[in-house]
Amino acid sequence: MKYTIYITAIIVTNCIFICSSCSEPEELTPKTASVTTDYLVPTGTILTAEDRAEVQARWDEYNEAINQ
Repeated sequence: MKYTIYITAIIVTNCIFICSSCSEPEELTPKTASVTTDYLVPTGTILTAEDRAEVQARWDEYNEAINQ
């Protein structure tokens, strides 16, 4: 008998919670139209011969340091 009373009480409590939650959509934050989906991709720069030589020297130094 207690089992059916507990089950009934749980069901009634759950129904009350479900019926009392978010009754109107105005409770939510409004959507903004200022959201953008366009992104600016940065442009790369072409390295000069001196820059390439410096990068290659650092790359070689790194590879020597890790024993490759």
